[in-house]
Amino acid sequence: MPRGTMPHFEATQDFRRPIAEVFDFFRRPANLVRTSPPELHMQLAEGPEVLELGSRLVVKGRRWGVPQRIVSQVVEFQPDVSFTDVQVEGPFRQWRHLHRFEALPDGGTRVHDRIEFEPPGGVLGLVVTAGFIEKDLKWVFAYRQEKLRELLGG
Repeated sequence: MPRGTMPHFEATQDFRRPIAEVFDFFRRPANLVRTSPPELHMQLAEGPEVLELGSRLVVKGRRWGVPQRIVSQVVEFQPDVSFTDVQVEGPFRQWRHLHRFEALPDGGTRVHDRIEFEPPGGVLGLVVTAGFIEKDLKWVFAYRQEKLRELLGG
């Protein structure tokens, strides 16, 4: 599927912290684990302390009772602006996650997440699972946003 035509999920959250501080928090893979629902059993198996262009992460977890191993790589990186990671190995045919950071007039930061995904199974897989995946992403991000409010304020 051409980029831009895949199903996607978007979320936005504001923080009362400066952009450099928020960006630094998001570029640390350990914080992904800290802000993920415990039901995912997420563990960082491999990865740097901080992300930069070309960084690779290996994350292990369990979803729907199935063990999962996901390898992702940072393919775009602009400090204090954005970074994008793509799945290199994992359960999806394609997965692209853009994290974009915007300075707010009050000195805070707005974080925009956009995830484009293509589930396995081609068109049939898309028809069968796209809504289910979007519902699951809403659940994960609702949890994550609550944890981020606790950790960063919001």
